[in-house]
Amino acid sequence: MNGAVLALAIAGVVSFFAGAYLAATDNRTLGIVLMANGLLFQVLCLRQLKSVNTKDNSDAG
Repeated sequence: MNGAVLALAIAGVVSFFAGAYLAATDNRTLGIVLMANGLLFQVLCLRQLKSVNTKDNSDAG
């Protein structure tokens, strides 16, 4: 796992939690946007992990 995957994972978690906090307390619209952004980062991270995993499996077999 390289640094970009780790950065995407951390950015996704931080963005989602910040959005959840904002949606619950003050600014609902911005909170929803940040939560959606966090989910997008998580999907990108999972896609990167899947591509690395399939590449490792194809090299082994």
